Amino acid sequence: MSLTMMALRIAAVEALKAGGTLVGSNVLDSQISAIDQTVDGELRTDQQRPFIAVYSDSAKSDDLGNTGLRTNGRVELTFNCGVSLTMGETNKDTGETEVIEGFPSTDAQFEAILDVVGCQICRVLTDAANPWAQVFGNLCTLVSKSQVRSSSAAENVRLACGQIKLVVDAFADPPLGHVFAEGSHWPAFLALMEEHGVKQLGLFQLMLGQPLAADYPDYEALTGMTSRDAASLRLYSFGGVPSATDITEATSEVDGG
Repeated sequence: MSLTMMALRIAAVEALKAGGTLVGSNVLDSQISAIDQTVDGELRTDQQRPFIAVYSDSAKSDDLGNTGLRTNGRVELTFNCGVSLTMGETNKDTGETEVIEGFPSTDAQFEAILDVVGCQICRVLTDAANPWAQVFGNLCTLVSKSQVRSSSAAENVRLACGQIKLVVDAFADPPLGHVFAEGSHWPAFLALMEEHGVKQLGLFQLMLGQPLAADYPDYEALTGMTSRDAASLRLYSFGGVPSATDITEATSEVDGG
């Protein structure tokens, strides 16, 4: 629903992949079938190994005065993680069926996996050494966290699922052609996407546009106001020179009259 919400999901997914959680690289962006519900109300998954699936569920903005429709407001980010009996493999050394090495396929171990993964999600997203996590943190401010757990035993296939819901205040989307300060989070995000070959790079480059060269900001795009309001507030009546103008010589005049 917005550039910032998509960027938050991508940054979270890439941070978790790089962060070395128990699920490894099996971190999914908005994959609905990762956890689904049958007509009988039972849970099911199409995944063959433990996973984390990241979604942006909803957003609400009340105060649009400063940034207009670019505002994202309060956003709910959901991290679903799941593990099932069908994901188990036989350990050749011990003969036990393990979902993850060191975690046998038992109900208690399913719970342990969910606990560990939940802890790892929170650690990774606040890791100062993880550049993706730093981009994530620079796109929002954290508000609250909640956790729930559910399970299913449909057709004797045990599936345990955990969910972490983060509520964040997401920053507004940048206007088209916005000139970003050097080292700010959007250029850092684009650089990381290019470095790691993230497929949505071209889409973000298109939606952010080329930096615009203008004497004054486009107040309509920044605030959502109309041109009439901008004119009535005299936002264009500075009567000066563009900020990028170099003044190399100054003169003075004395009125002797």
